[in-house]
Amino acid sequence: MQKKFLLLITVILLAGLFVGNWIYGNILAKKIEDRITKRVESLAVDVDVQFDQVKVNPLFSKLRFKGLSLTDAEGHELLLSDEVYLDMPYTEAMRILKSSQVDDLKSFKLRFSDMSVYVKGADDRLLVDELLLAFKGHITKGDIQNLDKKFPSKKQSLRIELKGGSFAETPWMDALGFTPEQIVRFNQLDRLAFDLDFNPDKKILTLNDLQLLSPIVTYQADGSLSYKGDGMSNMQADVAHSSFELKLNEEGISWGNPETTGRFTLKGLAVQMDGAVQYKDQKQLIQQQKTNFLLEDLSIEFEGEQKAKLEAQTALLGLKMDQLSVDRLAIQSELKDNRMVIESTQLKSSLLNADLDAIITIDSLNQADSQIESAKLIISDLAPGLQNGLSTFEMMTGQTLPRKGKAIVLEMSGPVSRPNIKGIRY
Repeated sequence: MQKKFLLLITVILLAGLFVGNWIYGNILAKKIEDRITKRVESLAVDVDVQFDQVKVNPLFSKLRFKGLSLTDAEGHELLLSDEVYLDMPYTEAMRILKSSQVDDLKSFKLRFSDMSVYVKGADDRLLVDELLLAFKGHITKGDIQNLDKKFPSKKQSLRIELKGGSFAETPWMDALGFTPEQIVRFNQLDRLAFDLDFNPDKKILTLNDLQLLSPIVTYQADGSLSYKGDGMSNMQADVAHSSFELKLNEEGISWGNPETTGRFTLKGLAVQMDGAVQYKDQKQLIQQQKTNFLLEDLSIEFEGEQKAKLEAQTALLGLKMDQLSVDRLAIQSELKDNRMVIESTQLKSSLLNADLDAIITIDSLNQADSQIESAKLIISDLAPGLQNGLSTFEMMTGQTLPRKGKAIVLEMSGPVSRPNIKGIRY
């Protein structure tokens, strides 16, 4: 019996709490609406701010705006959003609204739903399903005013997350020959998110877990920048670390009109790169870098008058426009301790094939003085037009390029600015 009585009391208290929260929230909403209206009238001379409704949840410190719109003096709707959620303590929100100017800003979360932003330069609208801005820290008006001489003394963190972005109108894509289906793929951004952290004690700015997802590509990146000095005018970059990965989605991409701009098709693209750069005496010294690049099945196709015109221009070179393609371009390189190793680097195309392996000692302070320890470039399967041009060059210079079978083999060493090529005099 006692347990049932306690349960009943608990239910009544909870019900009272939520009912009170609802009543109190409506009262606060009216106060906030009045405050915002007055602030807009006093501050927004060239911008008209309107909203349909304000709701407040004091229990969970959340504010909700419905039907928000910002319009400039020329009638452009700068920003439209069906709903805006502000996660900030009510007392903090009222403190900001009561002040004639914002003296400091503390942690908050701001979320826009079904947002439309006017992009003046493109005369277009950016449509966003959802946008989250989350700030964690404490920055004052003095921090911003003195930014040139001194950075904020407290840690700051900003997270931005966008879902479902696209432009409303893209006439420039039509002009480039994109089909409606291609425009949808190129124009869509499924997700963009990243965290930006500032640590004044360690003097480092960090980009964490940047992710970009779209129907065409996936992109990921991380990075950091350490610095010396304080304030924008005295800051000097010290060391930068970065890594990123870009991958073309499995379907590949194609764009353009074969009768005008040419139709381009790319089946595969994958890029991975990471490295570290040190800044010294206004020079960038690469401490280490690793690159993996792979491009597959890139082709260009022309039809009609455009094809005939281009073939007439290249006929003397013995080339045909319907043969222009790159089947594979692969680059693998690693730089460590001022020594760059290039291996398994390969080009296979309709014009020629090439393979390169090399080891180069890099002079960071004067790259022109870098030395080739060893390098071998093998060129084969030249198109008839290129083969004829090469034969003419050999006849005019009186030198024959070194070969192994039908392939041209160039073995190099010495300074990169003027390497020694085995079997060639110059």
